[in-house]
Amino acid sequence: MKVEVESKEIVRPSSPTPETLKSYKLSFMDQLALNVRVPFVFFYDSPAISHHTNTIDELKKSLSKTLSLMYPLAGRVKEDKVTIECNDEGVEFIVADVAENMCCLLENPEMEKIKQLIPSGKVYEPQPVGKALVAVQVNRFSCGGMGFGFFVSHAIADASNVATFFETWGSINRGGAVNGSGFVSDQSSILFPPLTDTSALERAVRMAAAAVEQDDKYLTVKRFVIPANAIANLREDLTITGSVQRPSRTEALTALVWAAVINATPHQTVTLSCMVNLRSRMEPPLPPNCLGSLAYGADVHCEEAKDGGTAVAAVQLVQRIRDAFRSVNDGAARKVYGEGGLFRAVLARIDEILSKKDSCSTLFTSSLFRMAYYEVDFGWGKPRLVVNMLKNSTVIFLDAAINGAVEVWMGLPKQVMHTLMQDRHFLAYVSGFPKPKL
Repeated sequence: MKVEVESKEIVRPSSPTPETLKSYKLSFMDQLALNVRVPFVFFYDSPAISHHTNTIDELKKSLSKTLSLMYPLAGRVKEDKVTIECNDEGVEFIVADVAENMCCLLENPEMEKIKQLIPSGKVYEPQPVGKALVAVQVNRFSCGGMGFGFFVSHAIADASNVATFFETWGSINRGGAVNGSGFVSDQSSILFPPLTDTSALERAVRMAAAAVEQDDKYLTVKRFVIPANAIANLREDLTITGSVQRPSRTEALTALVWAAVINATPHQTVTLSCMVNLRSRMEPPLPPNCLGSLAYGADVHCEEAKDGGTAVAAVQLVQRIRDAFRSVNDGAARKVYGEGGLFRAVLARIDEILSKKDSCSTLFTSSLFRMAYYEVDFGWGKPRLVVNMLKNSTVIFLDAAINGAVEVWMGLPKQVMHTLMQDRHFLAYVSGFPKPKL
């Protein structure tokens, strides 16, 4: 696939940031994610859109207005790696032409091709100081479709913030009303004070990034769609066969996926780490638009779910997953993240973690339910597909464009994915795969 960059420029906020808001403090949780980028691509069918300059000019103007509301995104990380200077230096804006029909790409999405639509395919940024925190690449396909490639520093935004950013940008571009007043600043840095000496943290992040980069060489990504009726059946099946209380969508799907990965990884212990949005779980709750990396990793262990297949394992796991979700609260978050407690614990165990890498692995899951990715409308309709670029051993649940259905994006080692694709119980719930005869 040929992607040719036509232009690159910087888009700045339409109005200057007030002097009283020029400094944004990172939290400890933000510092953990400082070297990480969150990449997305939004694909649009747009037969009514021309590729004339007016379309691009309108997008730049609406982006500029959006940045005035979300001014920290247009700033730069300072040398202290504790502060973002909200200096209105802006975000990168790239326009590229793609010599391919978008429909052909979306019929069988290949991650290596989709990476070309993002300003940088690398998730790890070794030197974030002084660099743009956000970059947008508007890709114009030969058929008239458009793909918005995007990345943002994870230190200043998580998946919830990305949804807010795009929803706001889209609303401004189509001339609609904007809900709220942008992002709220400095809330999380008060709860989770940053480290002033980040040298040890940076060494640990480099080691983790090297391990992830090595693992990603063997990564394969697949998208599964689970219809609403299949989700209802799954929740009912888990209730009848083992769970007293009917599990939520997230609990049921997490149990199904984790069980399938456990059974596809017979020679390793697979721990689960569920990313949970802390905003509503703090006391008092943080505003939904609070800026920063505010995801808590709720870990779940289960070594006895190896026998009996995916169906039996899922029943065993669902209650543990529910307990892990319910344990995430204000006290747990302060204990783990307050004053760098998690970081010190990881440093103490890093040799142990590395030595067990071949016998243990962790599956990371993240639920993006009720986040309005498929509602983002720039004036030419809602997205046909939204892609969040995955790293190894990661699963994302996303509300699909089809009413009630769920997209499950899975990034797994190739051999694990190959084995999982033979799992009849898992595939029984997935759209496009026939239900097996029992």
